Amino acid sequence: MNPSSITHTISFFIYWLLQVLFFRNIALFDTAFCFVYIGFLLLLPLETSLTTLLVLGFGMGLAVDVFYDTAGVHAATTVIIAFIRPSIIQFIRPSGGYDNVETPTLSKLGFNWFATYAGIMLFLHHSILFLIQGSSFSLWLSNFLSIIASTILSLFVLIIGQLLFYRSR
Repeated sequence: MNPSSITHTISFFIYWLLQVLFFRNIALFDTAFCFVYIGFLLLLPLETSLTTLLVLGFGMGLAVDVFYDTAGVHAATTVIIAFIRPSIIQFIRPSGGYDNVETPTLSKLGFNWFATYAGIMLFLHHSILFLIQGSSFSLWLSNFLSIIASTILSLFVLIIGQLLFYRSR
C-alpha cells in the first residue's frame, strides 16, 4: 500500500465518521441537511479510474446507509455521482488544463473553480438523493427547498474544511 492509498483510506474514514457521528444530527429548519461525505469523492485525485470511483462511491454510500437506515439510497446516489464526476471535471476544465494538479482542492485550483465544481456536484447529489427519498409530486416544493438549502449548507462546510485543512504548502 503506497502513501497515497493510506491517505485516501484515512480520508474515507474521516469523512464517514464526520457524517454519521456529527453531521447526521444537523438539520437547519428541517430543510437543510449537511452531507459532507460526498467530499471524499470530490477530492480524490483527478486521475482516479472510473472503476475505482464507482467502487469507492458505492462503499461510502453503503457505509452511510447503514447508519441512516436508508436501504441503499446513499449508495445509489454516490455511485451516480462517481459516474458523473469525470464528465463534470472535463466540462469545467480550466483554460490551462489540469497540469501539475493531482487533487481538485481549493488551494490548487482556486476558489471559483472549486466552488463551481463542488456546487455542481453537490447540487446533483442532493437532487438525486431527495428525489429518490421523496418521489412524489406532492413533495416537489419541499424537495426543491431541501435541495437548494442542503447544497448551500454542504458547500459552505466543504469550503470551510478546505480552508482549514487543505492549505497550500
